[in-house]
Amino acid sequence: MTHFQKILVASGLCAAAQLQVMPSTAGEPGDMPGDEAMTCPQIAAELAPYAQQMAPDFNALADTEQQLMQRSKAREAEAAASAAAASAGAMASSLDPTGLSGKAYGQSEMALQREMWNRVLAEDKPLMDQANKQTNAAIGKAMPMQSNARIQRLMQLVKQKNCH
Repeated sequence: MTHFQKILVASGLCAAAQLQVMPSTAGEPGDMPGDEAMTCPQIAAELAPYAQQMAPDFNALADTEQQLMQRSKAREAEAAASAAAASAGAMASSLDPTGLSGKAYGQSEMALQREMWNRVLAEDKPLMDQANKQTNAAIGKAMPMQSNARIQRLMQLVKQKNCH
């Protein structure tokens, strides 16, 4: 992701934090001469200081989310290995004409899944709590920016000019 894109993403979070971007008319707070002629890079440059204020919070949250994603991928790999064994068990239980072994196998499979789910919740709880705190911190910083008329005007220009 380019620096320009990071600035726009950070600015977008400000918008997502309840920024109400209203159409602007000349002379309203936040308007500056030459706004209509601004290019996307110029808008991003003006938004950069606001994005830099938010960057530490976004970076910390992204790191936490990355850790959670890595844990999830590791669990998927672990589950793939046990899926082969489970498949063999299911095949064997299907050969029982009474169906009793299939029922017992199904119950043990459900218990195993429940155990794995509880393990995931316990292992990820500290990171999930951390991510929630980081999200709240980012939103807490973004909320006061909603009353900044200049940011609102710049966000309107981002949308109007379809800056990505």
